[in-house]
Amino acid sequence: MRYLSTALISEGLSDDRFLPRLLARSLEELCLNEFDETVYVADVQPVRDRTGPAGIDDVVSMVDRSDGGFTIVFFHRDQGANADRVRNEWLEPLRKRWADRKEQLVAVVPVRETEAWLLADGQALRNALGVRWSDVEMGLPGSPRQVEQIADPKKVLNDVTRRVSRSVGDHLGQLGELVDLDRLQQVPAYRRWWDDTRQALVALGYRPGR
Repeated sequence: MRYLSTALISEGLSDDRFLPRLLARSLEELCLNEFDETVYVADVQPVRDRTGPAGIDDVVSMVDRSDGGFTIVFFHRDQGANADRVRNEWLEPLRKRWADRKEQLVAVVPVRETEAWLLADGQALRNALGVRWSDVEMGLPGSPRQVEQIADPKKVLNDVTRRVSRSVGDHLGQLGELVDLDRLQQVPAYRRWWDDTRQALVALGYRPGR
């Protein structure tokens, strides 16, 4: 049996409430479906200093100080409206800096914001909020793939939760458990994370084949 230990360096505190459980569920699914060996997936461990990494050196030092013996480090950064900025200021410099490290580095980059992934599954939102509103009534798109076309996913999600007098933060952990992974597979940025993580596991010697 393999033991898979992973860390998450995210952009904000709210991301630490949603992404660790979602990524752990996804890792369990990925290892079960795509690798020919038994893998124990430990909880994804958020690594945080202050409110978030201030630069590339900060990302590296946070991992070094954590001393967690991680196999993979997930680095989260929302794309926002400027994909080139995220790539040029964060992803490419970080990958170059990471080249000689033992941990695999995998980017988690939702288009626009992490909240877009929360909008991919209307049923998860209904279950979390205890409502019966249709996807249309909640302002959700017709297919999961289209969540990346929403200009302000955070506003859409805030508008929905405000109607039941709650905050998004009240439900982030719950939604990390509920969002349907098959629906997320239709979201290109999530699928990119899945493929990159699979490639990282192969590089670590995991045997693909299931």
